Amino acid sequence: MYSGPENKSAMSEMTPTKRVLTLWFGVIMMVIASGLGAVSYHLFEKELVNRDVQLLKVIGNNMRRVYNNNDQKKILAVLERDRYFLRLSAYSASLWAESGELLFHEGADLPFSSIERLADGSLVSRQKLGSQTLVLSLSSALRYEELASFRNVMLLTLLALWVISILLVAWLNDRMLKPIRKLVEHVKTLQRKGLQDQLPLSSSRNSELGQLTLLFNQQMSRIDQLIGSLEDTLNAAAHDLRTPLTRMRLSAEKAMINNDPQALKESLMDCLEESERMLAMVNSLLDVAAVEQHLDARDRTRTNLSELITEAAQPYEYLAQEKQIHLSFELPGTMNILASPNRLRQAFANLLDNALKFTPEQGHILVSARKEDDEWRVSVKDTGRGITESDLPYIFDRLYRGDVSRKTPGFGLGLSLVRAIIEAHDGRIKVESKKGQGAEFNCLLPAA
Repeated sequence: MYSGPENKSAMSEMTPTKRVLTLWFGVIMMVIASGLGAVSYHLFEKELVNRDVQLLKVIGNNMRRVYNNNDQKKILAVLERDRYFLRLSAYSASLWAESGELLFHEGADLPFSSIERLADGSLVSRQKLGSQTLVLSLSSALRYEELASFRNVMLLTLLALWVISILLVAWLNDRMLKPIRKLVEHVKTLQRKGLQDQLPLSSSRNSELGQLTLLFNQQMSRIDQLIGSLEDTLNAAAHDLRTPLTRMRLSAEKAMINNDPQALKESLMDCLEESERMLAMVNSLLDVAAVEQHLDARDRTRTNLSELITEAAQPYEYLAQEKQIHLSFELPGTMNILASPNRLRQAFANLLDNALKFTPEQGHILVSARKEDDEWRVSVKDTGRGITESDLPYIFDRLYRGDVSRKTPGFGLGLSLVRAIIEAHDGRIKVESKKGQGAEFNCLLPAA
């Protein structure tokens, strides 16, 4: 894909985050390099000192061997023989007689007293050979020259590595921050393009940035769905509220025109009835919202779901008898779950109410349950008119009512509340139905 000059300029731009990351890395690398350099210099210096000590020991041991195999005069002869070698190798040597007379001297002035290091850092070795004292020293000049060379090479190497690492980090930061810059640019365009516009994956799905991109797209889709649902809910609420408000206004206007006390009373009764209906709808909406937002998992208790469903069904058994509908149950004796009993009782009551509402006389409603792995599957199956295929995707939406259900009382909030309660218990609800063949609602709840 071609990348124009403007894009290349944007990619190489030193953004604040890139600048901060690169600066921090540079400081950290500087500290680490300085520490490593200091430690290396110290170890190398220590190694050179040990080397000088070993060299002095070798010469001292040689002199000791000469003394043991010969006599003191031989030592002076050996020193005179090796004078040139000592001078070239930066050694200093002094041989003192017991009386303090200096018998031999080469190189720097060496004290007769016992010291281990001269003022310039040169090491001193002193040993007694019979009545004579041999003092040897190795100049530190060579050692300091080697340390200076090592220091210069080390500084140049660390500086080169530091510059290369800074450039490498700047390049890596640019690559790592590229998806984030795309995310920022994408967010800036959301208002213009809409929340449906998905951010393309710029890295592997398993990487952190890939997962961030997927989560971002999921959240945007969810927000888009919530906004759409909110708009639909507001539109549906406005539509459902407009009818009773219009009735109230027409009834009041008609009563005022007639100026009849009986008409005024009837108008007030109509207004009260319509206001009760609107209040019930608002309360149902608030009930759904409360379940979605405030059902705390800490409030759940260990509950026998079988007993809870039986309690919820009791009021509807009489209604089923009146409508000549056969209501039957196939429930295990014990179905333990962690639940908010009142809310779950409300959910299954709504499902039964919905089934009775749309099941004709002589119909059947079966409430059954079975365990599947770690879940309880509770089924409410009826032989009612069923749900059309076009209505199935929307029956759990707030205030949604299909063409058939608009002929029956209700606000289109019962199933929304059921789904909210089931999902608040970490469960799921599914529906299977065909027009004219009844419907089956399946609630899957985690077993305790």
